[in-house]
Amino acid sequence: MGYELIPAVWNFFVVLNWTFWIGLVVFIATRKKWSWVVRGSILGAIAVFFIFWVFIPLHEEKVLKDEKRVYRQAAYDYFHKKCAEDSGRFVYKPVLEPQDSVYMMKPRKNPTPEELHDQFWMGDPYTGTLTESGMLNVLLKGYGDRKNNPKYLGFTFVESSNFENNKQLWRYSLRPTGKMIQENRPAADLRPEMELNREPIDIIHSRYGYTWDDLSTQEDRQYWVAKSRLQIVDLITQEIIAERIGYVIEEGFGSTANFRNPPWIATGGGDTRWKTNYCPPRNDFTDQRWIFSVLHNVPFW
Repeated sequence: MGYELIPAVWNFFVVLNWTFWIGLVVFIATRKKWSWVVRGSILGAIAVFFIFWVFIPLHEEKVLKDEKRVYRQAAYDYFHKKCAEDSGRFVYKPVLEPQDSVYMMKPRKNPTPEELHDQFWMGDPYTGTLTESGMLNVLLKGYGDRKNNPKYLGFTFVESSNFENNKQLWRYSLRPTGKMIQENRPAADLRPEMELNREPIDIIHSRYGYTWDDLSTQEDRQYWVAKSRLQIVDLITQEIIAERIGYVIEEGFGSTANFRNPPWIATGGGDTRWKTNYCPPRNDFTDQRWIFSVLHNVPFW
């Protein structure tokens, strides 16, 4: 409520300020007791003041706004051009048998606050701040309606190496705690509470894995545009069987004004901007749902 009053209060003081100066000029100009030299000198001083402290700053502000508007338009034109060239989700070789596991080939690390403000952070801003622990959570638990989309219940286990130590392999799975919980939505059924279980393994048992890369160029990042790729790989033949090539544009162009979140987090937040600032459109857990659709051989939704 308080923040909504600020523009109105500011406009009031702007009007008051102009009223004062106009009134002052009229007052001086109509003071016939003063000679024209005195009146001319005072009005000239006021004119100089306005030229150097009002009109020039206002002109510079207008030029800056025009430059920002031109830059924004050029950035979105560039973004739309890149999207039309090669963005999308592509399946080159369908998986005929639904898979019960997947291997994380390239674990992510948590981005630092400095990286999230960095225009040239090569950490796949399309996926945002989702680390492998976040990916792991959905890949195991699944996504969507448990009754109508049983193929989206999640994998039986997920295999991965540590980001810090790629030599150690781990298998992650969910196991019941013995308690029953209710999901946070109306008329949700009671379900067993699950906890994450991790155990070391010597070899990878999954047939397929996925990996990611940030493919952004210097020109992309000049416009606050990022390009990334998510690939699903046949670990036996080393074939790329599917890939997602995505672009995102940071709609604030690095701005943190008005308490905006770090740029690569804030972009696309709210409304339908996740459709207009990402191509292909990215909503919550889009990449995990796409992995499910490929490896479970079900339509993507």
